[in-house]
Amino acid sequence: MKKTVRIVTTAMAFAAMAMGIPPVEAAMPGDTNAMAKMHRYFAHHSLGFPEHFYQFHPGPHWDLMNSSALRLTPAQIKQEKMLGMGMMQDTERGIMALKKAARQYSEDAKLPNPSIRALARDVQAVGYAQAYLGYEMIPYHIKGYRLLDPAQQVIYHRLARENWIHKMKMMHG
Repeated sequence: MKKTVRIVTTAMAFAAMAMGIPPVEAAMPGDTNAMAKMHRYFAHHSLGFPEHFYQFHPGPHWDLMNSSALRLTPAQIKQEKMLGMGMMQDTERGIMALKKAARQYSEDAKLPNPSIRALARDVQAVGYAQAYLGYEMIPYHIKGYRLLDPAQQVIYHRLARENWIHKMKMMHG
């Protein structure tokens, strides 16, 4: 039972981090409002990651959630978990950097006579942080996919398509 709870908790944490929720907030029971805010924040500031990339390459957390259907080996599961942990850390770091850059821009913009150079630097920092969130997950998602053998990749593509169709139906009724 403890192992099942640990696996489910880990899978939820991976899924939460892929949506941009830091592990601390993902672990908070009942704080669905904070989780929803983080998801919206990530979706809004990730250069359209969900619709442009995630639908085709759902990533290591998704691979683990579908490990039985994909028939992942113990070695593949271990590697997918490592990718998921790295992705969580990079995503959390990216969200913190973006929030910091956005705060600095906001503070500088409120000054009575702000420096044009400072504001330009702030905008560049925000842009860089947004771009980082848009691309930092890509290597993890692709590496997770590349762990699969050709038969698993066929299953992966079918499941990813079904997953995306399901998500769109839920979003659009």
